[in-house]
Amino acid sequence: MTKIKEEIEKIHKEVHKVILSTKYDKYKIVPYIARWAAELKYKEEYKDLLDSERINIAIYDVLTGKVSIEDIKKLPPLETRKKLSILQTTISSEEQPEKSSNEKQKKSKK
Repeated sequence: MTKIKEEIEKIHKEVHKVILSTKYDKYKIVPYIARWAAELKYKEEYKDLLDSERINIAIYDVLTGKVSIEDIKKLPPLETRKKLSILQTTISSEEQPEKSSNEKQKKSKK
């Protein structure tokens, strides 16, 4: 079992306890949890998870203090984050052909 799957199993078992014992106002913290869940979607290790798994991880991270509300407030707006992700994808896909053409040039010189 991978590290992420183990983490999901652990969180799934503990998330209800964490929700019931939190010091935060449960209704005011929802937007921060939603924003953190959206941010997790762009992280490589979490991008292939189901939305429900990502939400449970976000709930657990926020309510246990693994990520602070202040850190979430500092994140760029979601619309900006989506644009950044598109740019990063575009740039990385443009770099790959350059690498292969550089490799071809090196091989042809030999």
